[in-house]
Amino acid sequence: MSEVLLEVTRGSLVENIVRGSIAVIGTDNTLIAHAGDPDYYTYMRSTAKPLQASVAVESGALDFFGISQEELAVMCSSHMGEDYHVAALESILGKIGLHESDLTLGEALSLSDEIYIKRIAEHIKPRKLYNNCSGKHCCMLTMCRYKGWDYSAYQKPDHPVQQLILATVAQYAQMDTKDITIGVDGCGVPVFAMPLRNMAIAYHNLGVPEKLDDIKKKAAARLVSAMTDYPHMVSGNGTFTTELMRATKGKVVAKLGADGVYCAAVPKMDIAVALKIEDGNGNMLAPAMMRALSQLNVFTQQEAKDLAHFAVLDNINCQNDKVGETKAVFELKAD
Repeated sequence: MSEVLLEVTRGSLVENIVRGSIAVIGTDNTLIAHAGDPDYYTYMRSTAKPLQASVAVESGALDFFGISQEELAVMCSSHMGEDYHVAALESILGKIGLHESDLTLGEALSLSDEIYIKRIAEHIKPRKLYNNCSGKHCCMLTMCRYKGWDYSAYQKPDHPVQQLILATVAQYAQMDTKDITIGVDGCGVPVFAMPLRNMAIAYHNLGVPEKLDDIKKKAAARLVSAMTDYPHMVSGNGTFTTELMRATKGKVVAKLGADGVYCAAVPKMDIAVALKIEDGNGNMLAPAMMRALSQLNVFTQQEAKDLAHFAVLDNINCQNDKVGETKAVFELKAD
């Protein structure tokens, strides 16, 4: 059963509680700590993106088309649709000989409220490349072009690229594909449900790939390097995911997912964490993950200081006055 992970206060009163579950995996992919239900079964959402991108790395498609590490990072991203994200995506499409119109996902303005409002004010039209999932879709198109597959319906579950991705995700998570529930993600491609424990195992294998075959081992190392060397491409400047990887100088590799999912690995510490906010409130992810990583002694004193504004969030009213705060209150339990 899930447990209370966070409290939201207003004045001296706890006004809201937020429930969820966490799984922490350590050496040999064993569960070493948890909060709530470590086997909570839910969708990975966009935390799966680095695993999905692994198929392109493993196949040789990236080298064939000359895709850079920075461009690989945006393939793993839930980006804000900033100019540098769009430039990388246009570069990928140019290299594989396709166009923005070949993406099957919908148009958007930005995942960032600030950029969204700015583009509305400037009468900028939505684009597919502004959609936060466009990097993942460009990756899938890259595979289709490399393999010579029809790319007109690459988003369908029975398409060869989606079948290959499913098998790859299952290998990272150490699961049989039949035990993974398939749904449709917000951007139209298949999305994978599994226990939190297996999500953490997948990220442990991503960060510490010794148990994977040689091809996947090299792919995992390249994925982690791309994400941690170019953290701004994985999300955007100022976001928790980007600043977490930037502040820890690549010690942590992390990825957000929609509806309250977050996964992270700390390769040098041989640990990985998967987190689910039960009601799907993504605003709760940063303080919850900060507390989990703090309790696992991941941060140096300076790193904790640099990231402190993500650990406790101010509850602000319309006059911009602080009237309370959001903070994580759970204690990880050793297994």
